Amino acid sequence: MNRLLAEADDVGAGADYLKRQSFVDQRRVGVMGWSFGGIVTVLAASRRTDFRAAIDQAAGALSWKSSPELQALLRQSAGKVQAPLLTMVAENDATTAAAKTIDGAVRETTSHKLIIYPPFRLPSPSAVPEGHMLFSAAGIAVWKGDALAWLTQYMTGR
Repeated sequence: MNRLLAEADDVGAGADYLKRQSFVDQRRVGVMGWSFGGIVTVLAASRRTDFRAAIDQAAGALSWKSSPELQALLRQSAGKVQAPLLTMVAENDATTAAAKTIDGAVRETTSHKLIIYPPFRLPSPSAVPEGHMLFSAAGIAVWKGDALAWLTQYMTGR
């Protein structure tokens, strides 16, 4: 868990760096990640109040069943997220319990949404559950519109 928290701190450092760049609108920084990156997205969003939006794609789905520590950390962290959080997972990922738990732990006062996509199929076999690969380049056409709509809704204005 310490490594995951260190990765979340790295995301925060990256956000701080970006905000110092003249071409970046400091008021419109968000975070998004898939799988390990989804875990880090939830953790990073729980540790900062300046993200305008966050998108978690299948955080913890591959390791959820075997890691009660990860389950506890993600549940606790999701309860601290203040940025609008979109959680996405495929019905045929290793589990949907991680996504459901994360979304369910977000405070009622924080905008959040869970999308469980229909089973995703790859054209050729994969070593990981096909549903997990939804968030690879092979599945972008499925989720891109939802992600862009979320970002448009929460990254503009305010």
